[in-house]
Amino acid sequence: MNNSLDKIRVIDRSLLNEEDYFQSLLSEALGKGIINDTDIERLQLECLNLLAEKTNRYNLGVSSSIRVENAQSIMASNMFTIGAALKHCPTPDDAVTTLQSQSINEIYKKGRKRIDLLLLKAKAIQNGLQKRLFPTKNEFYNLTINGAIEGFFKLYNPDFAAHEIHITDGYPAFNPVPRLAGVEFITEYIGALFYENQFCGYFSPESVHRLLSGYNGDYEHLLFNIYEPVLTSAIGCIITGADVYRLDIAKSGAKHLERLLAEMQGSEILKVLRQSAEELARCLECPPSLANYIRNSLPIIANRIETAAQARTLNSVFAVPVLPENAPDITFSFGVKMDNEKYRNVIEEIRQCRLLEDKLAIIKEFIRSLADLEDVLLDADFTAEEMQAVFSLLNMQELAAFLKKHPKQPYLDTADLREPEQFLRQNLHNFISKLPSNQQEIIANFLHRIV
Repeated sequence: MNNSLDKIRVIDRSLLNEEDYFQSLLSEALGKGIINDTDIERLQLECLNLLAEKTNRYNLGVSSSIRVENAQSIMASNMFTIGAALKHCPTPDDAVTTLQSQSINEIYKKGRKRIDLLLLKAKAIQNGLQKRLFPTKNEFYNLTINGAIEGFFKLYNPDFAAHEIHITDGYPAFNPVPRLAGVEFITEYIGALFYENQFCGYFSPESVHRLLSGYNGDYEHLLFNIYEPVLTSAIGCIITGADVYRLDIAKSGAKHLERLLAEMQGSEILKVLRQSAEELARCLECPPSLANYIRNSLPIIANRIETAAQARTLNSVFAVPVLPENAPDITFSFGVKMDNEKYRNVIEEIRQCRLLEDKLAIIKEFIRSLADLEDVLLDADFTAEEMQAVFSLLNMQELAAFLKKHPKQPYLDTADLREPEQFLRQNLHNFISKLPSNQQEIIANFLHRIV
C-alpha cells in the first residue's frame, strides 16, 4: 500500500493571468501567505536593478535617461520573460519556491532561453504552414500567413519588447487561442492555423472554392474562418453518406440533415458530431494531433447547429456548393539563376556532404529559384532517395511546375534525353505517385492551369 500523500497545492493555476503571469503569481502567493512583504521588497529591488541594466543596454551605455514609455515597455518585457520561466515550473507553488530561492537575474536568463526556444518552434510551424499553404482566393488568409505573421518575426524584439505581438489576429483561428502575449501567443495562433490548413489540404482547392462560393459568392474578400465550413460540410457528408472529398452534401442531403437535427438538443447534436468526426478522421487518415484539434472544434459547431436549427436556418451552416467560374490560368516562372561561380561552389559543397540532411540544409540556404533547383537535381549526383527528399521540400504548385516541364511520356519519347534528365523525370513521377490521392488531385488541377 502506498502511504505517500500528494503535496497539497496552495495556488490554483486557473486563477492566474497567463498574460501577466509573474505579477498575478506574486499577488496570489502574497494573498495565500506563502511570501511576505520582505520577499516582495527584495523582488521589487531586483526587478529595478534588472530594469537599470536593460536600460543601459537599450541606450548602448551612452546615457542613463530614457523616455517613460520606453522604460515601461522594457519593464513589461522583463516581467513577461520572468513569467515565461516561471510557467515552465511544474506547478505555481514550485514557481514561488523558485522566486524565493533564485535571483531575478537567474530567472530572467531562464525565461530568455525559453523565449528563444518558443521562437524556434513558432518559426518551424510557420515554415511548415507556408510550405503546404492551402491555395485559396481569400485575401485575409493569404495576407495573414504570408504577411502579418512574417512581420511579427521581423519586428519581434525579445530583449526589450518580449511581451509585444505586433500582429492582430485579423484572420480568426476557429478554436479559441488562449489569452497570451508575445511569442507565447504567436506560437499558439500559428499552431491553430497550421492544423486548420492541414485539414483543408485533404480537399482540392476547387471543391473548397465551390463550397465557399455556396456560403457567399464574395467570400474572397470576407474576413471569416475557412476551416469551419470545410469541417462542417465534411462531417455533413459523413452523416449523409456523400463523397467527403467533394464536400457536396447536395440539396437532398441538406434536407436530410434538417430533418435529423431540427429537434435535437445541443448534447444530442454534439454526440452525433463526435461519432461522425471520428469516422471522418479515420477516412482521411488524420494524424492524432489533427484529430484532437477537430474534436475541440465540435462543441462550437454543435452550438451553431442548435441555434440555426431553432431558427430554421440550417442552410446557413450546411451550404450546398455552387459551380464557380472557370478557374483562371496560372503563369509560373522557374525564376532567375544564380551566377555560375556561386552555383559551382554550391554544387561542390553538396557533393562533399555525406549526410542527406546536410545536403538539404545547403539547398534551403542557397537555392532561391526552381531553375537553380532543377540544375542541382541534374548536376549533384543525387541518389533516388536523396532526389525524392528534395522533392518533399516543394509545395503542390511547385511540384506541378516541375511536372509541367518534365511530363510523363512513353519511353521512346524520352530516349533522346540525357541520363540525368531521365533520372530526374523518373524520380519526380515516382514521388508524386506515392502522394495521397487528394494531393495528387491538387497537383493535377494546378498542372492543367499552368500556362
